[in-house]
Amino acid sequence: MSKLLTTLQQQIEVLEQTIKVVDFADYQEYYFDEQLFFSNKIIEDKNFYLEKIKQTYQALAENVRLQNIEQITFLSEVLVNQITALTREIATHKLRQNKTKTIIEETLAEKHSRHLDYLRRLQEMKYELELSPEGMDYKKIATLDNRIYRCEQAIKKIENDLENDSLHIDLC
Repeated sequence: MSKLLTTLQQQIEVLEQTIKVVDFADYQEYYFDEQLFFSNKIIEDKNFYLEKIKQTYQALAENVRLQNIEQITFLSEVLVNQITALTREIATHKLRQNKTKTIIEETLAEKHSRHLDYLRRLQEMKYELELSPEGMDYKKIATLDNRIYRCEQAIKKIENDLENDSLHIDLC
C-alpha cells in the first residue's frame, strides 16, 4: 500500500510542477464536477485544485494508517478522479484557448435565422408529440412549450436589436 501512496505522491508532485509551468487564462465556466473538488463555484486559482488533491491524499494516507477500508476505497477513487481531471484540464487547456480565439462573430441576421430554425424544430417536436400514438405526455409538451416560449422571447430580442441597428445606421 505504501508503494501505491508513493506513486500517487509522485503524480501529485508532477502535477504541481506542470501547473507552475503552464500559463492558464482565467476560467469562465465550470470545467470540473462540483462534487469532485467539493466546490460549487468557479475557482480561478489552479493551486486551489492542487490543494484539494493534496488534502484528499492526506486523508487517504491517514485512512491507510488507520486501515479504514471503506474510506480508503472511496478516497482512492476520488483522488484518482481529481488527478485525472486536473491532468486532462492541463492537456486540453491549450486547445480551448486556441478555439476561443478562432470563434467568428455571427451577425444578428444569422443569429435570427438560427433561432427561427430552432423554433421551427421545437414546434415540429411538439406537433409530433401531440400526434403520438402512445398518448399525450403532458410533461414533455409543457417542457417544449416552455422552450418554445423562451425561443420566441430570444427571437423578439434579436428582432429588436436588428431594428435598433437599422435605426442607428439610418441616423448616421
